[in-house]
Amino acid sequence: MSEETGQEKTEQPTGRRLETAIEDGQILTSRDLVMAVVMLVGVCQFYFFGRFYYQEMQSGFRFGLDFYNPLMRDIPLLYVLGDRFSGALFLMLAFAFPIMLAAIGTQISLGGFNLVWKNALPKGSRISPMAGFNRIFGAQGLIELGKSIVKVTVLGLVGYIVLKGYLPEILNLSSIPFESAVDSSGDILILSLLVLVGAIAIIGAADAFLQWYQHNQRMLMTRQEVKDEHKQSEGNPEIKSRIRKLQQEVAQRKSVNNIADAQVIIVNPEHFAVALRYDFEEGSAPKVLSKGTDKIAQNIREKAEELGIPILEIPLLARALYYTSEIGSEIHAELYRAVATVLSFVLNAGAQGEMPDVDVPDELQFDANGRKVETRK
Repeated sequence: MSEETGQEKTEQPTGRRLETAIEDGQILTSRDLVMAVVMLVGVCQFYFFGRFYYQEMQSGFRFGLDFYNPLMRDIPLLYVLGDRFSGALFLMLAFAFPIMLAAIGTQISLGGFNLVWKNALPKGSRISPMAGFNRIFGAQGLIELGKSIVKVTVLGLVGYIVLKGYLPEILNLSSIPFESAVDSSGDILILSLLVLVGAIAIIGAADAFLQWYQHNQRMLMTRQEVKDEHKQSEGNPEIKSRIRKLQQEVAQRKSVNNIADAQVIIVNPEHFAVALRYDFEEGSAPKVLSKGTDKIAQNIREKAEELGIPILEIPLLARALYYTSEIGSEIHAELYRAVATVLSFVLNAGAQGEMPDVDVPDELQFDANGRKVETRK
């Protein structure tokens, strides 16, 4: 249950929730699995290249520990050390590099590649005795304690079985030549480590599954949290509607200056006004140059009267054009016939005489509030 809302966390995490979790350092990881992979890579290197490492290190140290001749020739000690042990340093780097890649690759496969600098910053909770007490004796602390007991028990049992199996060979080492004893000891050690690392890998895989499950449970969200996050990311619908309305009003005020190119103004008769123009050269559909309601509609009519542009009172068409077209765009396809009738009357008759009937489709008839008008059939 969610402590804040009392709702169950049943919803999958949103993208923003996952991003926030990463920013807060909540990244899927498994120290046991990373350790198991690192140890497995290290032991495999010893298994395949152990003899080579041993021989190179042995010869390097034998040669490197001989300082008599260099000192007698007054060669700087640092130069001698660098020359003698550079090979050993190279071997150590060659051994460590695959291990480092294995650790990074394992973490990337679990929780991706994320550098969270916040985790490196000092936190008061890390040194707080109370917070430490809660970590140790809390639910997570008990889980970690149980895991530690299981790991120690399993590894101890596996180690006992392995040593018991190799006990006769171990006891026989003292009776064989030194070189053979070293080789046999190395083989026993590597094989024993492989078995132990195999057990650690099984524990690591189980821990990775447990961490994955716990991480997914922590990431789950309540329905209210999803709704709240959606509002934050998308914005409050009422505020967005108000912003759109203000933007439309600003655009309509600016568009009043465009009516000089208009051929006709359709009004309703006071509350709505739409300025139209048809470009014969382009041959495209008529376009809305300007539109507005109330005060803006009044400004459009006054501007049109100053310029001598015909003003026709066709309420249904004025509202249909206002609610279905945007400034600078072509009119709705279903209004082509009605607007063509109006433009033909204006351009041919000069808006003089009896206005022809203008047919506005039923589905595009609106009232003053933009609601569809129900027509009787």
